Amino acid sequence: MPMARRERNLRCARHEDGFTLIEVLVAAVILVLASMAVFGILTAATRNAQRAQATQVALDKAQEEIEKLHSIPYSELALSTTPPPSSKPLNPNYRVSANSFYLQREPLGEKATMVVKGHEIWGKPEQEIEGDVKPGPISFKEGDVSGKLYRYIVWRNDPTCPESSTNLAEDFCPGPQDYKQIIVAAQLDTAGNESFEHNYVEVQSQVVNPETRAQRTTQGNEPGGGGTGAGGKQEEEEREKELKEDQTGSLSSGKAVTAQQFYLSDTPCAASGTTSRQEISGDHLLHNTLGICANGLQTGQTAGAPDAMLRASPPDPAPEDESNPPLLDYSSDSYLAPPSGSANGLQILHDDSAGCNFPPKSTVHPEAKIHRWVTDKMPQDFKLSGTVTLEFYSRTIAEASYPGTICAFLFKRNATEATDTRFENEENGRLYWTYSSQGSSSWPRTEWTRLRLTMKIGGSEAVREVKKDERLGLALSVEAAAVSPAAGLQVMYDHPDYASRLEVDTTTPIEGG
Repeated sequence: MPMARRERNLRCARHEDGFTLIEVLVAAVILVLASMAVFGILTAATRNAQRAQATQVALDKAQEEIEKLHSIPYSELALSTTPPPSSKPLNPNYRVSANSFYLQREPLGEKATMVVKGHEIWGKPEQEIEGDVKPGPISFKEGDVSGKLYRYIVWRNDPTCPESSTNLAEDFCPGPQDYKQIIVAAQLDTAGNESFEHNYVEVQSQVVNPETRAQRTTQGNEPGGGGTGAGGKQEEEEREKELKEDQTGSLSSGKAVTAQQFYLSDTPCAASGTTSRQEISGDHLLHNTLGICANGLQTGQTAGAPDAMLRASPPDPAPEDESNPPLLDYSSDSYLAPPSGSANGLQILHDDSAGCNFPPKSTVHPEAKIHRWVTDKMPQDFKLSGTVTLEFYSRTIAEASYPGTICAFLFKRNATEATDTRFENEENGRLYWTYSSQGSSSWPRTEWTRLRLTMKIGGSEAVREVKKDERLGLALSVEAAAVSPAAGLQVMYDHPDYASRLEVDTTTPIEGG
């Protein structure tokens, strides 16, 4: 090759662009560092989201426990024993001091005496407090989130109601025991990959003695029976609003709107008197609830009593034992058995015709196409303020994946049980409400999931009133068009961990459980 051409080729090679090894290494290091930063941010965001979700679960569990305790009669709302104090600041029992509990958390303050079984009632040394609320800790678990609940009940003094030596005033304001306050703290468990102890969240709620409240309303709020004028009424209404602030939605003519709880039970309703909850001893055939309370318990094709809605929450025989009571099958009929997997609670099959049908249109096993519950006969006129919330636990059958829609009917049954009058949906005028999975996504399937359906009732106050000796009723069915051809949905209730219930806003609450 001529020398000139060789030199020209060498000059071209020297001028070709490219990356040196060092440049490649530097770029790789920068890429790795950037990736680590991005992954760190994503990991932190995921961890924060999981922590927020777990905290929300803990708050929900604490609120559920508060609602359960509200269903206990006032005279029986007391701890079974004094909780032991703790030396750990992150343990709720750190606020326990002898027989007292500090309502203020940081710094410790506002010391209140706990309501404990066996202690004396103020001013009545011959009477002792009754109650069996276990202070805990009580374990809970929802999905991957687990923790413990701590329960406290304390006495509170109403400063607007001064103590006096008169008998009437003592009835109104029994010393430092004017009303009770419930505190439920929820603390998340420390996971295996964590080296720290979680802080806790808490919910507090006040409970007014229904007897003294009735006396104050009747007699007035001044010692000696005064306070019946405009000033007395105003003070009474302000105090009632303050003491029930966590339950009050609005005031109408000076009456507090309270959420009356009715728990779905697996016990057929009694024809008269008060229904006594029956212990569920094992799996059983589906209750046919298409009849009236006088029909009694029936299964198969015979129309029987609806199940009862009770004012007391399901009892927990062993709060520290998650497996007691067990989850049982309330409809073990062979035709309801899933092709694979196990079934618990109530299996509701969809009707043969699309839509929400109050009496089912199916002639094949209609008892499995709708399930009904009714309250005992109302001891007084019961006014529905217009908002009813159904909280229930549900999942698909055999953990299959399919969408679903629950139809909910609210009705009142007259005193002779001859007719059912359904309430109207305020939003669309229909005689039912629905709860659906979103779009084509599946109904909850791998675990029991708490669902809430708020129902707004239309019509006048007279239409919304359930008269004395009438019953309030709930019915659930599954809309045919929203599930797979052979499927239905499952509902769990009458279990302390899955206490499905109605929350009825009312100005005329029924006292006691």
